[in-house]
Amino acid sequence: PPPPPAAGDGRGGGGALPAATRAALARVSKATVEAAAAVRGCAGGGSGGLRAPQLPSVVFTHEGGEGGRGKENQDAAFAARPSPDLAIFGVFDGHGRRFGKLAGEVASRVVRSRLCALHRWVELCPDAALQWVFTHAHEEIRTAMLAAAPDLLHLQRGHRADFLVEWMTDEDGGDARWDAVDGGTTATVALLLRGTLLKLAFAGDSSAVVLGRAAPPRPARQGK
Repeated sequence: PPPPPAAGDGRGGGGALPAATRAALARVSKATVEAAAAVRGCAGGGSGGLRAPQLPSVVFTHEGGEGGRGKENQDAAFAARPSPDLAIFGVFDGHGRRFGKLAGEVASRVVRSRLCALHRWVELCPDAALQWVFTHAHEEIRTAMLAAAPDLLHLQRGHRADFLVEWMTDEDGGDARWDAVDGGTTATVALLLRGTLLKLAFAGDSSAVVLGRAAPPRPARQGK
């Protein structure tokens, strides 16, 4: 094998590196460390106080149509960061003159509070958490409607199908009849995990648009 490098010849060993080489290595090492810290922070694997970057969010709602004219805005939305590894976004479009606003507000409150309270489970099992919270929000909306209007009729058919109906009079002079309760909401909920994984869930005709340098895969709709 070749002899070990002599001290001070710039090739390592026990000798000191030249000043210019040390300065260049220091610059590269600093940039590498900063880049590694950013990656670890986004991935949730950092230490020593490293955190994923805060995500800006803006909410704008509109009552629909031309706006104004006394039309009720039934939209609800939120953005939450219950932990450094999880960001949650929700948009709910209430519909129905009687209970649309109530449905949207209840759904937004329930989804936010439950996912934030159980954020450790959400981070480990996001799919199961989304399915659970959508079911729970549906139940809470039904409970709120029944509390707001005791005249509603709760019909149950089997162990998984139940409906709220109300006695409606036809504004055009037609026959009165029992019909589905006048109100509900869509839902779009997005989970951003560790800054690298996005989970989306939808109910109704809501949707989400993902923008980036490359086109993301088209979200799959599992059911209605």
